[in-house]
Amino acid sequence: MQEMWTALDEYIESHLISEDPKLQKIIENTAEHGFSNHLAVAPNQGMLLQMLIQMNHCKRVLELGTFAAYSTAWLARALPEDGYLLTIEGRDTHAAMAQHNIDQANYPVKVELKVGRAADVLRALPAETQPFDFIFIDADKQSYPEYLELSLQFSRSGTVIVLDNVIRAGDIINPDNHKPSIEGIRETFSALKDHPRLLSCTALQTVGSKGHDGFAIAIVK
Repeated sequence: MQEMWTALDEYIESHLISEDPKLQKIIENTAEHGFSNHLAVAPNQGMLLQMLIQMNHCKRVLELGTFAAYSTAWLARALPEDGYLLTIEGRDTHAAMAQHNIDQANYPVKVELKVGRAADVLRALPAETQPFDFIFIDADKQSYPEYLELSLQFSRSGTVIVLDNVIRAGDIINPDNHKPSIEGIRETFSALKDHPRLLSCTALQTVGSKGHDGFAIAIVK
């Protein structure tokens, strides 16, 4: 099945995703420095993030989990020139690669990379920080419940929150799997259910070049 999923992603990309030299350069830089591109979103997933930002006329974006800044680039290129993107990465080696890729891509919007555990960075933001219009959470899964609550503190009515990797090839419904990452996602589903700050929420399974996984998408009330 994986072969077919990958082939279908390639078919989608060849027909619907225009080539972007900046995105391609990030992929090449990441591989040349020994980082696995498997940790990044697929191009069709990046386009979905871009479209959600465009549909909602977002200007301020928050990303938790930068890795090598491939998803960051998709988010940045969706923003108007007066937009702002704050991305947070916990690993120094990933952050160094990400900053190199961000600098080289040189998108016209302001992209700020902060290094540290996302929860600590968010708690250290000034009290007067303006809310974000779009929040993409793709960091350590065991901390998703904490990241969700912190993200809500920096959101407004209508903010779109997307959480990546919430299906994990079905491991979330395996009662014998008690890995911290899986337990974190289960706790996140429980937190999302009837959350008083959310207008609506759902999750979608995805299959493709990145395997079997999925997104959760929520709108702030």
